[in-house]
Amino acid sequence: MVLLGILFLQFGCTIATTDYRVQGFTMVSKSFDTISESPDLYEIIELEKVKIYIVGDRKHFKWDKAAAYGSPIHGYATRKNEIYVLGKRLGDKIVINQAIIGHELHHLLNFSNPKVADPDRMDRLEWCSAQNLSREKC
Repeated sequence: MVLLGILFLQFGCTIATTDYRVQGFTMVSKSFDTISESPDLYEIIELEKVKIYIVGDRKHFKWDKAAAYGSPIHGYATRKNEIYVLGKRLGDKIVINQAIIGHELHHLLNFSNPKVADPDRMDRLEWCSAQNLSREKC
C-alpha cells in the first residue's frame, strides 16, 4: 500500500504549471500537424538586432492599448524588431509564456517577409484553406 502511495505521488501529481504548459504545447503541435506537408519549402529570413523587453508589469509597455489596466494583451511586436512580453520570476529565473513569445516572433517574421502568415489572421487563413477559397476571396 505504501509503495502504491509513493508511485501515486511520483507519477500521479504534476505541478499545474508544468501540466498546462505541456498540454498547451501538445495542442498547438497537434494543430500544426493537421496541415499538409510542404517538402519544397526553404525560406531564409534574417532578423537583425531583435530586442525583447520582458516586463513584470504592463505599465512598462510602450503601446497604450497593451499598457492599459485590464488589457488582455500579454505581448506585442513592433516593426522595429522589438518584442514586449510579460514575464515572471520562478526562483532566480525569468520565465515567459512560450506561446506568447512564439506568436510575437511570428509577427517579426511576417513584418520582415509577408510570405509568412500574419499570426493574427491564422483563423481566417485556416478557414479559407479548409473551404478551398482563393486568396482573392479571402
